[in-house]
Amino acid sequence: MKQLHCAASDFDYDLPADRIPDRPAASREGAKLLIYKSGAISDLNFSDVVSAVPQNAQLVVNDTRVIHARLFLEKETGGKVQIFLLQPFNVSVEEAMSHRSESLWLCMVGGAKKWKEGVVKLTHEGVTIAAERVNRDEEKFLIRLTWSSEASFAELIDVVGNIPLPPYMLREADDDDVLRYQTTYAKQPGSVAAPTAGLHFTPEIITAMQAELVPVTLHVSAGTFKPVTQNSIADHTMHEEECIVPLSTIKSLSLKTARFAVGTTSLRTLESLRWIAVKWFHSKTPQHEVLQTDAYNFPDPFACFEDAMVFLAQQVESQQWDGCRFKTAIMISPGYEVKSITGLFTNFHMPKSTLLFLVSALIGDDWKKVYDHALETDYRFLSYGDSSLLIK
Repeated sequence: MKQLHCAASDFDYDLPADRIPDRPAASREGAKLLIYKSGAISDLNFSDVVSAVPQNAQLVVNDTRVIHARLFLEKETGGKVQIFLLQPFNVSVEEAMSHRSESLWLCMVGGAKKWKEGVVKLTHEGVTIAAERVNRDEEKFLIRLTWSSEASFAELIDVVGNIPLPPYMLREADDDDVLRYQTTYAKQPGSVAAPTAGLHFTPEIITAMQAELVPVTLHVSAGTFKPVTQNSIADHTMHEEECIVPLSTIKSLSLKTARFAVGTTSLRTLESLRWIAVKWFHSKTPQHEVLQTDAYNFPDPFACFEDAMVFLAQQVESQQWDGCRFKTAIMISPGYEVKSITGLFTNFHMPKSTLLFLVSALIGDDWKKVYDHALETDYRFLSYGDSSLLIK
């Protein structure tokens, strides 16, 4: 497999501001659905998605839960400081969520110039959370958070924190976002952005599809909004995200069947699992990381994705693990061959973004046809926008 030397400017398009909603549709299933298959495009309502997916197919979903990662605190002098949690420091997200009384996080800080030292605090319903600067690395701050209750960190921020809406929405989250900027199957707390392709699915739609729901976990980091500043795609540094995949899921993925990923995060997890298996095969040792260029440096010995999952399940069982836990910075861009899925549910992405590179890897230059059609027929874009089903 060879990564093509593409320019980010090749993935630019004009996205009018009025196509970026800052509120969701009236109902989850009220979105529009564009279907791309064999070069042809059709339009449905998302409520009609059942007709687009064969019965007994696998529906791979990212069951991560968005945490209330935005905290508004005050200095003793009354000055305001905003902290945006990015990722825990030197521990897994799962471990950080279980911390009690203290936790260390890498954060972005609003109002940092006015907060050189000392402690900033937030008190809510008798619980006080205090933040102290420990260190700074470029735009990231290492922050020590302590709190005056027996609550776990996950329980704490659910109460004192705020849902971190994408910056382009230009507003703070409200009570409606607490429900709607979260998938109905969200389970594992740890993301600072929603896997938005899943926002359209309701329990009723999933039941009607008669599909096998296959959960994976990828905790979405703020890096998903990181702009591509290098014109050569290969020069862009991908963000790293934490993945957890149960052994039962790996075994399900070893079965040859129609398989649909709900969202780019689910697809990134599936393809990363594939490279965990490949690297394990070559090294004969357990693997815990997928680097940005691994897919372009290791030959794939498996005839198909399912064979890789058979191998991986055997290795995981031999270690007596309950699944795979790893970090991924995989780069899926033109030249990459996607092997894990039949089709991808995904919203419409920002120009010159790594998510658009992924779409191009899946359907080639026809991404332009898809996006031109969506623009011409009044589709809504980005997180609270409409949906597409791209058949590989």
